[in-house]
Amino acid sequence: MLLLARLKLYAAGIAVFIAALLGVYLRGRRDEADATQERELNEYIETRKRVDGVHIDDADRWLRNRADKRDL
Repeated sequence: MLLLARLKLYAAGIAVFIAALLGVYLRGRRDEADATQERELNEYIETRKRVDGVHIDDADRWLRNRADKRDL
């Protein structure tokens, strides 16, 4: 009977250890996903700043030059 109680205690300890490892793993995955989303949002912000910084005249000139080069 004492052996069975000891085995149950060891099994419970192993289960708690595995649950802790699983929790750490899942937390890391969630943090990685959050970091990826934050990085993508920052890239969007930087792109938006560059787009907003372009003068319409510059873009119009670039399009006209491009059309002349393509000779359509």
